[in-house]
Amino acid sequence: MKLFARHEATVPISYGHFVLRDVWCDAGDDGESLRDAQDQVAGASTYRLTVLTPLDPFRVGLELRVWAGEPEADSSQWDGCRQLELHLPTGEMIVEQITGGAAVELALPQGAGVYGVRVYRSGEGNSQRFLIDLWWQAPLPPADDDEDFYGDLWN
Repeated sequence: MKLFARHEATVPISYGHFVLRDVWCDAGDDGESLRDAQDQVAGASTYRLTVLTPLDPFRVGLELRVWAGEPEADSSQWDGCRQLELHLPTGEMIVEQITGGAAVELALPQGAGVYGVRVYRSGEGNSQRFLIDLWWQAPLPPADDDEDFYGDLWN
């Protein structure tokens, strides 16, 4: 499978999580992500994916890979893995830290769509690390296209 992009970052964590989301969408979830936490990853909404970490402030290692299609499962040693999907109506995604802004911001080569997301995690505290594989799966459903999604904001 062709690898489009690879990013590595150290992400400072202040409030026990970081978020993957569309650059224009900050869909809230009223605590749903914390209630639904499983394997350190919770799908907060269609447009936002929350990755949970211990609550104490520290830094985690993050590797983000963008693929042309669904990649094989990573064969490295991981403590857990979860697969979800994420709607990205602008085709631009950020990895965001609460109060810290974007750790990674990228325009995805395949543009807007529904993306598969596989999140792997291992370690504890400052030695915790995450691998996130992302790939385009399908066009956005008609109700999610960019014009319809933001139309109500401009009326």
